[in-house]
Amino acid sequence: MFSKLHLTLIPLLISTALWSADYEEAKELFTDAACMDCHNNEDFKHRKDKVSDFKKLHKAVNACRFSNEAEWFDDESMEVSKYLNSKFYKYKETKDN
Repeated sequence: MFSKLHLTLIPLLISTALWSADYEEAKELFTDAACMDCHNNEDFKHRKDKVSDFKKLHKAVNACRFSNEAEWFDDESMEVSKYLNSKFYKYKETKDN
């Protein structure tokens, strides 16, 4: 049957696969919008003083979205925010985000 190790690894593998599927589309949206034409990885590290929580991160993503006329739906903008949060910021997301 299953050992304790299997019972620990299976959920981890499933969550990793789900993370990859969830963020693959957001990564593609981010790439297609050419966000890195204006930003580089260092920009995200240094903006922590301006973007201090997930809500402010999402607000900043929307500001870029609208100023650059990225044709994202609101849920896509949220997914890009979650993708950036997972990659750079690691802020706690709350129900009202």
